[in-house]
Amino acid sequence: MYGCLINSKTACVVLNGEIGDYEEMKEFIESQEYGKIIAVDGGANHLYKIGVVPDYIVGDLDSIDDFIYEYYNEKGVEVLKYPSKKNETDTELAVIKAIEDGCVCVDILGALGGRIDHELANVFLLHYIMKKEVFGRIVSKKTEIYIVENDELVIEGCVGDIISILPLKGDANGVTLRNLEYTLEEFDMSYSVPRGISNVMTDTLCYIDVRDGCLVVIKNKFDK
Repeated sequence: MYGCLINSKTACVVLNGEIGDYEEMKEFIESQEYGKIIAVDGGANHLYKIGVVPDYIVGDLDSIDDFIYEYYNEKGVEVLKYPSKKNETDTELAVIKAIEDGCVCVDILGALGGRIDHELANVFLLHYIMKKEVFGRIVSKKTEIYIVENDELVIEGCVGDIISILPLKGDANGVTLRNLEYTLEEFDMSYSVPRGISNVMTDTLCYIDVRDGCLVVIKNKFDK
């Protein structure tokens, strides 16, 4: 349902945000064959509901249910507890742990549907992941979010899926789009001008290339 990125060096980081369908979430996690599963505080509540035991629970533990904490503690899950007053967010700490464990891909689930400041922080965290030379994406039932900088991104989906592209960190120059309803060739996108909203996939793969700049790329699945 969410797409496919199978790699034993991929981490699944589960946050306490919105999960649209627990059965679909369970099927997705099982299909990905993740090397590491990390619950970020209350994200453990989601994993408990689908019967998945994480490798780690990370955070200040202010939102995990007490009985779920005890359940995973009895299962031998490693808990990395941090103070509530700290520089990093719980999600950032979980991502750092995934990278320290050698993961080269990080999927973040449950990152959307809550406070807008948390959602934006999670999107910006994708840039941090990219700077560590790790591939990251935010995944939800209907949405996938990526960041690409001075590089090409290939997205798998369905004909009719909506692709939106927004410059991040300033203008994005030399943007080329292929297999989309509105194609571009070496187009300069101005920061803060939403010229890349609501494009449409015309094939099962689309190609996004930016010669000089950084883009946030959002795929919204077409409701059939």
